[in-house]
Amino acid sequence: MASLQLSVLSRDEIEAVHEKSLEVLENPGVSVQSREALQILELAGAKVDWRTMRASLPESLIRETLQRLPRTIRLGARNPKQDLIAPRVGPPRMATSGTAVYMTELGGDRKRTTTAGDLRNFMILSDAMDALDYVWPIVTAHDAPADSHALVELTTALLNTTKHVQGEAMSAAEARTEIEVGAAIAGGRDELARRPVFSVIQCPVCPLTFEKGSIEATIEFARAGIPVVSMSMALMGMTSPVTLASTLAIVNAENLASFAISQMTKKGAPVVYSSDSTSPNMLTGHIHYGAREEVLIATGAAQMARHYGAVSMVGGFGAGLGGETPGIRMDPSEMLFTAMTTAAPTDFGSGIGGLDGAKGAALEQIVIDCDLWETLRELGRRFGFEEGQFALDVIRSVGPGGTFLRAAHTLRNMKQALVLPTAEKTRLFAMYRLDGDRKAMVRSADERVRKILADHVPEPVDPETLAAVGRIVDRHREREPGPRPT
Repeated sequence: MASLQLSVLSRDEIEAVHEKSLEVLENPGVSVQSREALQILELAGAKVDWRTMRASLPESLIRETLQRLPRTIRLGARNPKQDLIAPRVGPPRMATSGTAVYMTELGGDRKRTTTAGDLRNFMILSDAMDALDYVWPIVTAHDAPADSHALVELTTALLNTTKHVQGEAMSAAEARTEIEVGAAIAGGRDELARRPVFSVIQCPVCPLTFEKGSIEATIEFARAGIPVVSMSMALMGMTSPVTLASTLAIVNAENLASFAISQMTKKGAPVVYSSDSTSPNMLTGHIHYGAREEVLIATGAAQMARHYGAVSMVGGFGAGLGGETPGIRMDPSEMLFTAMTTAAPTDFGSGIGGLDGAKGAALEQIVIDCDLWETLRELGRRFGFEEGQFALDVIRSVGPGGTFLRAAHTLRNMKQALVLPTAEKTRLFAMYRLDGDRKAMVRSADERVRKILADHVPEPVDPETLAAVGRIVDRHREREPGPRPT
C-alpha cells in the first residue's frame, strides 16, 4: 500500500540532523528548571551543573532513550470505537486548534474573550463533526481560577465529547489532578494507562529550555502512562537560528531531551515527537502559519520521528488562521503550504477552527475547515499496488482504442478509486472558491452550527462519575470563584 507523503531530507541529511542534535545536547545542553528532572537525568548519566540548572546529555543517554521508546501508542476515548492507534499509514488524524484567547460571536464578527461555557459548545460541535478524529480544548476558559485553566478546559472537553482529548498541565499538582479526573472517567488508573482518554502537550521553551511546572507535569504523566506530546515551537531567526538545518537540530534536540526525561522516569512511557515550528513574519514579528518554511520544518521533523520509530504530530490545517473572522482567510500561497503540511509523514495534526494564528476561534470555522479537510485528506489515503490493482485482464478485454467507462470493473471500483463529491459538497465548494461569497459561506456554516448545537447530544458521563469528577476539581481549585465543568 502507498500514500502521498512529502520528504525533504535524504538519508545522509537525516543522519546529519541526528549527529548535530547530539552535539547540541552535549554542548550547550538543555536548561531544566526543575531539581527533580535534573536528578532523573543525572542518575541516567547526564552531567548536571546545579548552579545554572543545565544538563549535558551524552550520546549514550540518548541511545538508551531511543531503545526505550514505545513503537505504538493508543489514544483512548470515552467511546472505545473512537480510540486512535499510531503509527498509521495515510492522512494524519486531525484535531481542532487549541486554547484561543478570543472567539467571534456566532452570526457576527464581533470578538470577545472566551469562557468554559463557550468551550462546552465548541466541544459539542466537535463531537458531531466526523472529520475531527480527536480534540484540543480550542478556547481558553477565562472564567476559571488562575491555577486551574488547563484542568477546567480538559475536564470540560472530556465531559462533552466521546473523542480523545489532548490537553496540558502547568504544574505537577495540576497534572496529578488531571490524572485523577481521567481515572474517574476511564474506570481506574490501570484502565487509564491501558486506554488513556486524554493526552497532553507539554512545550519546551525554545530554545532548549524546560520550565519547572511543565516538565514536572511531564514526569507525573510518564509515571501514569499518559501520552506526552513534546511540541517544539521554534521560530526561525528568533528562537532558533535562521537556517532550516539549525532549526531542525533545535527541534530534534528538544524532542530527544523531553523523551529522555520521560523514558528515564518510566521505561516505555508513551511519547509523541512534535513540532509546531515555522518562520515569523519579519514585517510584523507574528507567527507565520502557512509559510513555506513551515512545510519544510514539519516534513523534516516527521522524517526524524520516523527515523527513530517514534509516533509524531506535526503540521495541521486551518483555512481561517490568516484572519480574525470566519472564512477562508489565507492568501493562496499560505493556503497551499498549510495544506501541504498534512502530507508530511506524520500520525497526527491539528488546527481546525482556528483564527488569527490560533489566537482566535470560531464555531463556523470548525464547519468550514472540516468541509475542506474531508476533501484534502483524500490525497493522503492509501492506494493498493498489489497484483489485482493493475487490472490487466480489464486492459486486455477493452484493448487499444477502447473505453473503460462501460466496463464492469469501473462501476465496481469507482467509489473506492475516485473522490466523488456529493451534490451538497459541490454546492458548498462553489462558495469556497477564491471568488466565492464569504458571507454566504459563513451564513451556511452558521446555520449548520445552530442545528448541531440544538440537536446533537454527546453521550453523557454517568451521574456518579460526574459527581466524582466535580469533587476532584473542587479539591484542586483555589478559593477564588470559578466555573465547575459541566
